[in-house]
Amino acid sequence: MLMQKIILVCLVVVLCMFIYQLQNGMDGINDDKIVIADIEQQTLVNESLIERNNKLETKVETLKGSVASLEAKARYELNMIKPGETLVVLPGNYSIKVPVKKNIGSVKNK
Repeated sequence: MLMQKIILVCLVVVLCMFIYQLQNGMDGINDDKIVIADIEQQTLVNESLIERNNKLETKVETLKGSVASLEAKARYELNMIKPGETLVVLPGNYSIKVPVKKNIGSVKNK
């Protein structure tokens, strides 16, 4: 009878060790939860990067489309002007879609 109790206690201890190892050991359940959380976080980062890349691709395609749009963008963002033109920069957030008129006067920057 005593031998059976000792064997039972040993089996219970071994079973507890297996359960502990399954939950907390290397590649256990807790590690899986951490990896799943990391994957979800990286998925969110990837989605925002994909959205940004799509916007950049659209900009590139727009610039490839016509020389006029490329020139207008360069004029607006880099304040580029041709000789004999006047550059007038207005406050506010707007976009220039047509080139600045030629041969108006001297160069002015604000």
